Amino acid sequence: MKPIYILFCLSILFSCKGDFEHEPIGGKGGPAPDPVKNVRVLRNTPGGAVLAYDLPENVDIQYIRAEFTTSSGSVRDVKASAYLDTLAISGLGDTSPRIVRLYTVNRKESVSQPVEVTINPLTPPIESIRNSLEFSVDFGGFLLRFNDNDVKEEVSVYVLKQTGDQEELVEHQILYTAQQSGTLTVRGLPSEENLFGVYVRDRWDNVSDTLFFSLTPWREDYLDKKLFKYIAIAGDVTWNNYSGGANERAYDDVIGNGNYIHTPYPVEFPHRYTLDLGVKVQLSRFLLWQRPGADVLYQHGAPKYYRVYGRATDPGAGNINDPLDGWILLTECHSVKPSGLPLGQNSAEDEAYAAAGEEFVFPRDIPEVRYVRFEMLESWSGMLCSVVSELAFYGEVKD
Repeated sequence: MKPIYILFCLSILFSCKGDFEHEPIGGKGGPAPDPVKNVRVLRNTPGGAVLAYDLPENVDIQYIRAEFTTSSGSVRDVKASAYLDTLAISGLGDTSPRIVRLYTVNRKESVSQPVEVTINPLTPPIESIRNSLEFSVDFGGFLLRFNDNDVKEEVSVYVLKQTGDQEELVEHQILYTAQQSGTLTVRGLPSEENLFGVYVRDRWDNVSDTLFFSLTPWREDYLDKKLFKYIAIAGDVTWNNYSGGANERAYDDVIGNGNYIHTPYPVEFPHRYTLDLGVKVQLSRFLLWQRPGADVLYQHGAPKYYRVYGRATDPGAGNINDPLDGWILLTECHSVKPSGLPLGQNSAEDEAYAAAGEEFVFPRDIPEVRYVRFEMLESWSGMLCSVVSELAFYGEVKD
């Protein structure tokens, strides 16, 4: 009989289990806790406010809940630990005054009477960014400069364009940023006049007004890497060192931890690398991909500071006494790590930024060139070596 008795008890236990799941210890209900006291607005913030209050003396308070109405008319709440006496509200899409109701909630989920306070949100990030937007024509598209994202809110910038004879604009590109200020690049557009629209959206689905403008992007060609040729001239170092290294791997369209060009180590800077692009071109921009990998990205020999030179005529064997004789400085490049984290620590944003290729735009007034020469001057780790996984160039081909 003992096995039957055990099974009977287990069946009772499991049949009752659902009745008590997810309930507070001791069950729900009971006296409501006292409300918070001395509620005040510490400061209004972009799209929100920071509130302060005195906690009641009830020992079983679990959290404080703030309830308010969003810009779209829906009700949202924010919770703060019972160990804190401040609460931050964010994500409001306008500056309209808001009534916020504060509740205390105890461990039995009993709720106090509300205490109301009025906040006056400052201009939300979507509007301050939208109001700061400035556009300028560029190769294959245009640039969008912004600032005033003082709280570094994560936002999406939607770019619209007109297609054919349609009056309604369609989505062309979505750009993302959490920077306080910066420049966003819109690419992939033909060199013809068009109507564009730009608006800003945040993670709470607040949307700014749309900025409309017309412009004609400058023509831009993607340079065919099959025409590229590595050339070694006086003053250059070798780049075919270590297992992944080969001189031509900087333009083979393969980006990988085991596919790169690599100088010897240790070799004092500068480290020069020279390419024949195969055509004469008015360069607009280039992309450089670091060697990917957790132990080398923004570390090891990843280039941090370097210069790019160019010339239209064949450099021949070069000049060992003056390695830059006949070369024109096209641009200086300072690699950026978006997170600013210390050496050896990379954020998801850092990894995504590097994976897309770090872009550098050439000044508009540089001369036409056929040959380019990189001069590496500093690595991210300080190591006396340089490593590059891939390069790509854009511009207006003249040949």
